Amino acid sequence: MNDTSNTDRRDLIRKWLSEEGSLRVGDLVDRLKVTSMTVRRDLAAMEEEGVLVRTHGGAAYQAPMVRDLSFSEKDALQAREKSAIAREAIKLLHPGASLFIDTGTTALHFARALPKTMNLRVFTNNLRVAMDLFSREGFEVNVFGGTLAQHSPDLVGETALTRAQEFRVDIAFFGADAIDPRRGEVYAANIPTANLDKTVQRQAEKLVVLADSTKIGKHSVALVARLNERIVLVTDDGASARDIANLRKFGAEVRVVKTQV
Repeated sequence: MNDTSNTDRRDLIRKWLSEEGSLRVGDLVDRLKVTSMTVRRDLAAMEEEGVLVRTHGGAAYQAPMVRDLSFSEKDALQAREKSAIAREAIKLLHPGASLFIDTGTTALHFARALPKTMNLRVFTNNLRVAMDLFSREGFEVNVFGGTLAQHSPDLVGETALTRAQEFRVDIAFFGADAIDPRRGEVYAANIPTANLDKTVQRQAEKLVVLADSTKIGKHSVALVARLNERIVLVTDDGASARDIANLRKFGAEVRVVKTQV
């Protein structure tokens, strides 16, 4: 039998799972030249670490979980990438458009970059977005009511959901806390935000997800959307070519902006 160490075996299993999505115990026994008991022990340990989910006869890839950071913590991260994503996303707008801007710091970067010459009607539950736009000419700003979120300046809850159903918008811009490229799924780190985003999706003609590359390859607690032909994803070039290719398989338009020097 192979004398590969626990660490080396588990690194190989992690690599194969990230490439293939799922593996069977029998396949791992053949590849690693160890017993099925050793493989199952490795899988059990890796499941405890959150690397994978054991299935009947094998294991499936588990993207890393992200936690719900405070707004100020998020705002300090990936600022250059967020600004580049915002500038690219503005190309999707037309003068006189009505748009929704949701929670998060990438959405705030997007709002800051909006040109006043386009005469836009903005709907948002993001108080920081509203405050940034309220003193600028060229915008009509409508704020959804609701309950102030615990970790961010966002209005959520039943009132916000009701208000969201009262308006139609041309295009909705969503942030994301995590994107799983193997499932083509977009996540938020809290359920109220995800619920509001799902409601707005039904009211919008077009959907745009704004997410820097650090969000790709992770997952979180609340599903916001599954990528499809109706969605445009704007991200930066820190994402791997493999992840971008996987995301495009779900039919979404994926725009990658250059930020690496």
